Amino acid sequence: MRKTIIAASAATLLALSACGSDDGGVDVDSATDAVATEVDRLTEGAENSNSGDTAESGSEAGAGGGENSTETATIALPDGSEVRAPAGIAQKYEEIQASSGHLGAPVGDTQEVGGGQMLEFEGGTLIQNPDGEAFLVQGVILEEYIANGGPTGELGFPTTDETPTANGFISTFDSGEITFDLATEEATVEQG
Repeated sequence: MRKTIIAASAATLLALSACGSDDGGVDVDSATDAVATEVDRLTEGAENSNSGDTAESGSEAGAGGGENSTETATIALPDGSEVRAPAGIAQKYEEIQASSGHLGAPVGDTQEVGGGQMLEFEGGTLIQNPDGEAFLVQGVILEEYIANGGPTGELGFPTTDETPTANGFISTFDSGEITFDLATEEATVEQG
């Protein structure tokens, strides 16, 4: 996807330069049409390509696995190195690093779980559901989640990132939630 966006941006500049008017200005209507045509062409090419430039196919998706569950993308790590990860995990990693920067580097390999994937980082674990959406689970909530079977347990996959509450933090899952109380330093699992 990144190369498609870069190519589309380059196509936009090329189209704008080719659509100049005699007075040195830009013919906006011609430029808009040319850019739209080029972006459509590049997008179709990226969707039909299996070259691995925009996504690589991993193992087969589990039952009910979504289209995004097997795509991979590159994660740029704080030390400047790069690793491949499931596309949803890579996207969530970039979002979290941009806002807080606390995830750090992976501490293992991606694990296939219940049709989704998990990747543990220094600062938490990103879990991607079979539809390709990834969420952050960390700390005591992560420990309790794993003790209750993780994605293949009764709680299922995460449906939100861990979020602050008045008394601590909460993570929601397909079939319940786990809260962490800062005062007692205990996690509570509620299924349902």
